[in-house]
Amino acid sequence: MVIVNPTSAGGRGRHVRGPLEATLESRGLQYRLVETEGVGHAAELALQCVEQGEVERILVAGGDGTLHEVANGLLATGPREDLPVLAVLPVGTGNDFHRMVGGDRRVESAVALLETGRVRRFDVGRVRWDDGERYFVNLMGVGIDVELLKRRRAFERLPGLLQYFAALASALAHFDPLPLRVVLEPGSDGCGAEGPGSEVMEARSMLSAITVGPSVGGGFLLSPGAVPEDGLLDLCFVEAMGPFAIAKNLPKVLRGTHGSAREVRLRRLKRACVAAPDRRPLSFELDGELVSETTRSLSVEVVPGVLPVLRSPTDSDG
Repeated sequence: MVIVNPTSAGGRGRHVRGPLEATLESRGLQYRLVETEGVGHAAELALQCVEQGEVERILVAGGDGTLHEVANGLLATGPREDLPVLAVLPVGTGNDFHRMVGGDRRVESAVALLETGRVRRFDVGRVRWDDGERYFVNLMGVGIDVELLKRRRAFERLPGLLQYFAALASALAHFDPLPLRVVLEPGSDGCGAEGPGSEVMEARSMLSAITVGPSVGGGFLLSPGAVPEDGLLDLCFVEAMGPFAIAKNLPKVLRGTHGSAREVRLRRLKRACVAAPDRRPLSFELDGELVSETTRSLSVEVVPGVLPVLRSPTDSDG
């Protein structure tokens, strides 16, 4: 199965269909190619692959949002050992999931993975709120990233990282840090309950981001030590900063050296709860896509090794 999002990166996804089909046919591969028709369609296609049991591999031509949908479709009936294996042709804006997979961005390389790639099993995150539940392949965020996504559309003609920089500058000019309470390894009595070994962070926060991999937003190394196969999620909790501190630390995020800043805490975790202590509704995002619902608390946990992904046979095991 080949799933193409024609609207990825302002329509770039539409332009890869021809070269993609030509490459698949030149290799004599049997395939079915479907272009997504709207929000949720990629998830429906992935779920069909699981239910029908006839598809062994899925090539996704799209960005992180498309991969988010595909993963949720694959896992809609729960984690299982016989899921189709994913290969990625990155044609999105950020492509941070592809940074975890590695390799170049050529059509030929993505198709070659279908034949020669090694299967690796990535962790995913699972977030629950009120009556909702969803998986994320790389990022769950509360704070400035939500404001950034609201403003990104105005800069969508810019390339990846420049688009995020422009939207971030606009967001910083209007964003008011949120009172947040994050409990790591909460107890069994509820999302915000503390238990043995819990750590509590409570402050006015610029950002509370929980990731599977190291980068977000097209290359910001928010969690530089994150590994998608270690059975853990990574938290970057950033307290409110003044303009000088923001200007000082933003370049460090690109290099992944911001962890020494007084306002930044980096942690690894299996479970966490993110909530507003003043009970205000929270807006949040998953894999670079705004979630339409709001909630007063988010319960997050790692689901280890459930997403089979193809990587280049030359990639190291580290």
